[in-house]
Amino acid sequence: MSGIYEMNMSANFLLQATRILSVGNYDENELDMVHHFVSSIDNDTLNDYNNTCTILSYDNDLQLYIEILDTLISIFEEREEYEKCELLKHKKDDSIMIMDSKTI
Repeated sequence: MSGIYEMNMSANFLLQATRILSVGNYDENELDMVHHFVSSIDNDTLNDYNNTCTILSYDNDLQLYIEILDTLISIFEEREEYEKCELLKHKKDDSIMIMDSKTI
């Protein structure tokens, strides 16, 4: 039961992160919270995202996660915070590899 609860909480956070970033009216604490969350996700969770479709407009939750990563990368590139960008780009590469492995 806790696994389902964790996935629901994680999916809810993805939706909240999307809302925060898409509006563009975020403060530093919110941006740090989203950055910390997406950068701390392990490959098991990425695999779960790849196999879960919480949001109907996406094939799976991993697509939404990648969209959030792209937004964060853009924000941190504008701010010239390249260390954060590098970490997020690695997460994106890992995510794309997981998505590609499912389609094979």
